[in-house]
Amino acid sequence: MRRNRWKLAAGLVALLLWHTAQALNPTIRLEDLNRASWSEKDGVPSNIQCMAQTRDGWLWLGTSDGLYRFDGVSFERYPLKRSRIFSLHASDNGDLLISYELEGVQVLHPDGKLTDLAPAGAPKPGSVASMATDRDGTLWTVSVRGLHRYVNGQWQTMASGIDWTNQTLSILVDQYGRVWASNRDAVYLYDRSQDKVVRVGGNALRGNLIQSPDGRIWANSGERVMPVPAPPLGVHLPRQPDFNSAESRTHGQFDRDGNLWALHCPHGLCRVARAGELAAAPIDVARQANDRLDQPWQLSALTTNNLLEDREGNIWVATQNGLDRFRENKLVPVRIAGPAASLTTASDTEGRLWAAEWTTHTVWQLTAGAAPVRDPHRSAQVVANDRDGALLLAGSREIERIYHGKSSRIPLPAPDGKPVDLTVLGLLDDGKRLWMASIQTGLMALVDGAWLPRSRFNLPPRIAMSAAGGVGQLWLSHNDGGLSFYDNDKLTRYDISMVGQESGIFPGPQLVVAGDHGLAVQRGNQFVLLAPADAAALRNVTGMTVTPDGDRWLNGAKGVVRIRSTDWEASLRQPQVPLVYTVIDALEGYPGRAAMENRLPTIYNAGNGRLWFRATGGLVTLDTTQLRPNPVKPVVQLLRVATDERSYPATGRVQLPAGTRNFNIQFTAPGLRKPEGMRFQYFLKGVDQHWQDSGTRRAAYYTNIGPGRYTFSVRAVNEDDMASETVASVPLEIAPTVVQTWWFQLLCVVFAALLLAGWYQYRLKKATAAIASRLQVRMDERARIARTLHDTFLQSVQTLVLRVYAVLTRMPEGSEPRARLEAILDDADRAIEEGRDQVQLLRSGLDIEQQLNQTGVALAALHSTTQFELATEGEARPLSPPVQDELAAIAQEALRNAFQHARASKVTVRIEYHDDALVLQVADDGRGLDQDEVRNRIKERHFGMVGMRERARYAGAAIDITSSPGQGTVMSLKASARLCYATDE
Repeated sequence: MRRNRWKLAAGLVALLLWHTAQALNPTIRLEDLNRASWSEKDGVPSNIQCMAQTRDGWLWLGTSDGLYRFDGVSFERYPLKRSRIFSLHASDNGDLLISYELEGVQVLHPDGKLTDLAPAGAPKPGSVASMATDRDGTLWTVSVRGLHRYVNGQWQTMASGIDWTNQTLSILVDQYGRVWASNRDAVYLYDRSQDKVVRVGGNALRGNLIQSPDGRIWANSGERVMPVPAPPLGVHLPRQPDFNSAESRTHGQFDRDGNLWALHCPHGLCRVARAGELAAAPIDVARQANDRLDQPWQLSALTTNNLLEDREGNIWVATQNGLDRFRENKLVPVRIAGPAASLTTASDTEGRLWAAEWTTHTVWQLTAGAAPVRDPHRSAQVVANDRDGALLLAGSREIERIYHGKSSRIPLPAPDGKPVDLTVLGLLDDGKRLWMASIQTGLMALVDGAWLPRSRFNLPPRIAMSAAGGVGQLWLSHNDGGLSFYDNDKLTRYDISMVGQESGIFPGPQLVVAGDHGLAVQRGNQFVLLAPADAAALRNVTGMTVTPDGDRWLNGAKGVVRIRSTDWEASLRQPQVPLVYTVIDALEGYPGRAAMENRLPTIYNAGNGRLWFRATGGLVTLDTTQLRPNPVKPVVQLLRVATDERSYPATGRVQLPAGTRNFNIQFTAPGLRKPEGMRFQYFLKGVDQHWQDSGTRRAAYYTNIGPGRYTFSVRAVNEDDMASETVASVPLEIAPTVVQTWWFQLLCVVFAALLLAGWYQYRLKKATAAIASRLQVRMDERARIARTLHDTFLQSVQTLVLRVYAVLTRMPEGSEPRARLEAILDDADRAIEEGRDQVQLLRSGLDIEQQLNQTGVALAALHSTTQFELATEGEARPLSPPVQDELAAIAQEALRNAFQHARASKVTVRIEYHDDALVLQVADDGRGLDQDEVRNRIKERHFGMVGMRERARYAGAAIDITSSPGQGTVMSLKASARLCYATDE
C-alpha cells in the first residue's frame, strides 16, 4: 500500500512538472485552424494504419509498406526486415513497440537496436492490435487470440475466446497503473490481487478505450462514446500528459483541452467541443458534434484511418491517401461574407467593434470567437471615432454619430447647395475640427456645425496621409519626402525621406513614420531611421499600436510584427543597433500583406489585449493575452554523414575513407507544430572557429577538409526560441592517404633537402668551374707573356749582349773602353737573369709563404714596435698561381693595414692547409674596429677593403673580417681546395 501511494505521489509530481503545450481552442472552427496536408507526392506513404510519437519527437507511421518516420519536414522509410506493420506504441522509456500483421512484436530502442520479444519456436500472441506497458515494465497486448502479457521473456495468455476474434480491440494503462482492455462485447480490468481480468460494466459498454484529460476512461464505438465505471480511488489524478502521443486510435481521441475528435461520423472528421467536461453520460458524436470536415477538399481523403495528438498539441489524422495536421494559428480570420478588401474599423462606447466595407457599404458588428453579424438597418462607407469616443458611420449623405447608445445625424456637405451622394474616403477628428475627404468635395472640415473648404485653412497643397496630433493639430505627409506639422494654421516641415514613400504616420510618446524603407522615429527636429535586422519585415507598415504590457504591434508587408517594450527602448537609445522583433506571418494565418489601399490605419486595439488587423486577404484577430509559446524543447538528432560515394550512419565514431575531402552532415530536430520555424547551429571542432548558423537548413556542408579527427556538434531552437537541452555530437575521423601520412611527408622533406643539397653542390660546382675557367684564362695569359718575353725580349737582349761582346774582344785588354763595356755586359747578364726569373714567376709564381714572410719582415723592419710571426698548419701544398697571387695580395693588404693603423704589438699570419680548403688568417692585437666603422669604410669606398673583397670574389674565396674595439682585428680567407690547390696535368 505504501508503495502504491509513493507511485501515485511520484506520478502527481511528474504531471505538475510536465510542460503544457498549446492546445486547440474549441471556439475556433475547424476550417479556421492551420491545416497542412501531405500526400504521396510529398513522400508520405498511403493507407497509414497506425501512428505513434516517441519521446525524441519522431512521428512514426505504420503501413503495409513498412515503417516510416517524420520530423515535420520529410518522410523517411526506416529499414526493417519485415514491412507489414499492424500497430505501434511508444513507451515511456523511449522504445517503440512494433507489431506485424503476420505475427510478432519487436522493440525499436532509441539507439536503433531491435529486439524480438519472442524467441524462435515460442508461441506468439498473433496480430497485435493494441499495446501498453504498465509501471512494472510488463507489456500487455490484445489480439484476435486474446489478451496477453510478456513477462520474463515469455508470453502469457490472460484471456482468450470467441469474444476476442474481432478487430475492435484496445488496451490501456491508466495513470494509476491499472490495466484496461476491451473487445467487441465488453470492457475488462486486470485485478492484481487475483491475477486475472474481470469484466466491467454492462453489455452495451464496448469500443476502443480512450481517456479524457481528467483521467476518466471512455469506450468509443464510433457512434457513441460511453463512460467506463471505475473503482473509486482515494487520490484523483489526471491522465498522463503523453497518453495521446503513445499511439493513435481508430475512432477518435480527447485532446488535452477535452475536445473530442471523432472519425467516421459518418465520414471525414468532426469535433465535440469540451466533451471531456461533460457529465458521465454517453456522447452521441454525430448529434453533438459542433463542427465537422466532411467535404473532399477539406481532408486528404474522407476515408480516415486513425487519429493522434502529439506532444506539441497538434492533431494528426491519417487517411487513405495521406496525412493531415491541425494546429491553432495565432491569427484567427474574421469571415465577413462578400468582399472585405477595403474595411475600416472602430468601436463604440459600449466596446463593440464595428466594420464598414467601402465598396458595398455594409456594416458589421464583430465579436471575438463569434461570426460577424451584419447590421441590416445601417450602411456606411467609413467608420471612425471622434475625440469623445463616439462612433461615426459615414454614409453617402450623412454621418451617423452613436454615443452611449444615442444616435444623431451630421449632414454631409452639399456641393452647389444640392444634396448628392458623396463617396467618402475618410474621417478624422483632431479635437477641434472633423475632417472629411470625398471624391466630390475634396478635403473639408466641420467647424461649429458648418463645413468649410480646404482653402479656408493653411494646409500644404499636397497631402498623401494624415494623422491627428494634439487638439487642433495634424501630421501631414506629402509623398515627396516631407512631413508637415499643422498646428492651428501654422506649418512646420520635417524631412522623412529616409523612409522612402511613406505608408503610415503614428503619433504617440514617440512620433513614428513608416515607409518602404522601414521605420523612423522623431528625435528633436529630425527623424532617425531604426536599423532593422531584416528591412522587409518592417517595410510598408500601415498600422501600429501598443498593448497594456508595453509591447508594440505593427502591421506590415510580411505580416504582424511584435516588438517587445525592452527591445523598442533599446533601439530608441541606440538607433544603429538592429531592432529585435518577431513576425507572425502566413504560417500563422496572416492573409497577404498589410492593407494600404485607403491609407487608413490597419490595426484596431480593443484595449484588452485583443487586436484586429486589416490585410489584403481580409480581417484577422489576435488575442495577445492568450499567446502561448511552444514549450517542447527540440531533441536534436544526427542522421548521417554523406560523401560523394556513400553515406554513413551518424552513430558512434564515423570513419571516413582516405582521400575524403568533401562531405555533408545531415541532422534534424523533430518539430511537428511549426517545423518551418526550427533553426539550427552547428560547429565542427578543428575547422570552424565559432558556431555557424544554418537557419532552417538541416545539413552542414564541408569542402577541402584534410585528414584528422574532428567532432561535429549541432543544437536547435524551435519557432518560439525554446532551445534544445543537449547538443548532439558525433566524432569524425578522416583517414590519410599514402601521400598524407606523416612518414610520407617526412620522406618528402628529406628528399627535398637532398634535392636542395644536390642543387647547391651543382651550383657550387658550376661556380667553381667558372672561377677556375677565369683563373685558367689568366694563367694561360701569363704563360703567353712568359713565352713572349722569353722568345723575343730575352733573346733580343741576349743577341745584343753577344754583339757587344764581339766588339769587346777586339778592344785591347786593359783599355778603359773595354773595362767599361765589360761592366755593362755584367749588368746585362744580371738583367737577363732577372728577366728569366720573372718569366719563371709568370709561369709558377712565388710560394705564398715566401711572399707573406718577405712582406711581414719588411713591414716589421719599418715598424720596430710591432712583431711579426708566420705560422702554418698541415702539409704545404702548391697553389694555383692566379689564386695564390690574389690570396697573397689580400693578405699583404691586411698586413699593411695592421702595421699602419692597428697600433698592434704583434701581427700574426696563419696558413692552414686542409683537404677541403685553404684557410689564411691575418690577426693583430691592436685597437680593433667596430662593425659600424667597417660598414662605413665599405660604404665610403675605402679601396683597401673594397679591393680585398673584390679579389676574394674573383678568386672564389670567402672573406670575413671580425673586430671589436680593444680586441684586435682578424681577417680570414677560405678558398676551396678545388680552386686553390694546383693539380698536376
